Amino acid sequence: MALTLVLAAVLFSYLSPAVDFVQTYRATTASKAELRGLQAENRRLHHQVQSADDPGVLERAARRQGLVAPAERSYAIRGLKG
Repeated sequence: MALTLVLAAVLFSYLSPAVDFVQTYRATTASKAELRGLQAENRRLHHQVQSADDPGVLERAARRQGLVAPAERSYAIRGLKG
């Protein structure tokens, strides 16, 4: 009987570290997945910054905002649905 109690106490003392290990493993896996996502976003943003000096990229961004070049004439078409 005493041996059973000692064995149970020893097993119980190993339970908490085992649970902590599993929780840490899960947290690490989730953190690694988040890191990969953030690295991909960082690469995308870095590429976007690098291409910001490209005249074609600048022109497309300006046109999306409704800007026209100094030598161009702008027109507003009214009455279109959409």
